[in-house]
Amino acid sequence: MSAVCMPVDVLLISVDSDDYTLGQIMQMVEKYQQENPGMDVFLDGDRRAIMGRPRQMQRLER
Repeated sequence: MSAVCMPVDVLLISVDSDDYTLGQIMQMVEKYQQENPGMDVFLDGDRRAIMGRPRQMQRLER
């Protein structure tokens, strides 16, 4: 078996709603970035969600 390192994305909050302005969403991204320094926090447009990905990759056994 070979080990494969794959990032594991975490859904932090869904923004699939017309309730948020772009400014509010960007403020949420910044807030999550400050609260989670060990994660890369980003807006995933396909999922319409703010996602987090640990900066250290987890090893998955294949």
